[in-house]
Amino acid sequence: MSDPSKNFGEDAGRYATYRPDYPQDVFDLLISHVRSGKKLAVDLGAGSCQATRKLVRLFDYVVAVEPDARQAAEAQISENAEIRIASAEDVTFEAKSIDAVVSATAFHWMNQPLICRKVASWLKPDGVFFPFAFDRFEIEGEVGEFYNTEFEKWKEYRDRRIVECYDYTGALTNSREFEKVIPFAQNFSHTLPSEAAAGIVSTFSFARAYAKSTNNAERYFQEVTDVFVKAGETVTIKTPIVGALGVKS
Repeated sequence: MSDPSKNFGEDAGRYATYRPDYPQDVFDLLISHVRSGKKLAVDLGAGSCQATRKLVRLFDYVVAVEPDARQAAEAQISENAEIRIASAEDVTFEAKSIDAVVSATAFHWMNQPLICRKVASWLKPDGVFFPFAFDRFEIEGEVGEFYNTEFEKWKEYRDRRIVECYDYTGALTNSREFEKVIPFAQNFSHTLPSEAAAGIVSTFSFARAYAKSTNNAERYFQEVTDVFVKAGETVTIKTPIVGALGVKS
């Protein structure tokens, strides 16, 4: 099986269109712990910059770091942001130059011990590292039963990092790079048009891997969309978010 972390750009347009925004509560928590200033923030593994678009409202300048140029090409960002095409492992910043670093549903794909060391060196005293991620989505009603059945098919296509590397609190704590580590877990929900809800499902790396195994991924996702649309005009998706906020001494 190919490395799914290298393949997001294959469906960059779909990802940019359907991936939900992160709730403001996430960024309220971030900004409440930043004591070093609000000059510079970094978004590691930015994808099509959903988190970046929230950060630009809070910081003077934001650097989005994304290894896949196809993903970055779909991003729409403001004048107080830039995109650097690089992996989190390879990108560099000056020591003690950054107020906050986030990683939105991407930290589990990274070399976590290395990233913790690098981020800690970049942060100013009292700066913050906040990796967070969508956890398993839940869908209610009749379409939820269909979703759960399909999810069982997708499970064997999950990359081991999705299973083994989602303990962000453990990763930050074990790094010993942060004075304080605050676990984060909160449930959110989105009520979306049925087609958009099906589109979100099509952005899951393991759902895409399963779809490819059918030899006609587009047909498979069209069948998923048809079931969602048939169930009603809207679908409510529970979107839990988990993460950990590390404060640099």
